[in-house]
Amino acid sequence: MSRPHQYIALVTSLPHLGKLFTRKEVPISEYRLKQRLSMLEPEHARLLRKIVEITAWSGVAKYREDRDVIRRATQVVADLKDFPDLQHLVGTRMETRTLIAALRRRRDGQESAGDIKTWGYGRWCSRIRENWNDPAFGLGHFMPWIGDAHRLMQAGDQIAMERLALTQVFRQLDHYNALHEFDFEAVAIYVLRWVIVERWSRYNADDAAERLKQLMAAALGHDTGTDAPAGERDLFANPSVAFDGAPS
Repeated sequence: MSRPHQYIALVTSLPHLGKLFTRKEVPISEYRLKQRLSMLEPEHARLLRKIVEITAWSGVAKYREDRDVIRRATQVVADLKDFPDLQHLVGTRMETRTLIAALRRRRDGQESAGDIKTWGYGRWCSRIRENWNDPAFGLGHFMPWIGDAHRLMQAGDQIAMERLALTQVFRQLDHYNALHEFDFEAVAIYVLRWVIVERWSRYNADDAAERLKQLMAAALGHDTGTDAPAGERDLFANPSVAFDGAPS
């Protein structure tokens, strides 16, 4: 099967994911999705693995230092030289993580950005450093979500913060999804959207399970030793690594 027909068959085999937060379950399992992705050209499969590794929570979590994440992201973007839209998506994703990491550092009492190049990525590092005390780092006029994120983080509203962050990422993906139909970029964007939908479905399940655990412990007079459901704690986990806890 030639590549055009091969990718038409692949894309048309993938079920519609729908809008974010509207599904309790993903419409295709990880097992079935991997089966579909076996239709990818080998080089495209390699690139997709790299993209998912650097953008998904499970991939980033294995790195101990921020500089290692930044170095890896730079390598991935360079490898995507033939796919500028995917380059921009990965770069923008890392910039979003940097902004959230900056919000968290400031919330935790850091008085300045410090050497932001060791923990931040992309276009906004200088702006963040120069506008550290501004709620939106001087970017609120064209990225109003940062001000909203600041307020939610200061209020400790982890669920709303998670929804806001994932919404921004989904919007970035939707923008480029409209530009591609039956090509590698369309498949990669689908997978990145699937990762977010799957994350949110697990987040809700983990949240419900943890709340049930806390209610049972309270009824028995026990202390669970936690103050937030597992899915909520992910967003603010391990403050020594700025990219940890960033949205998948």
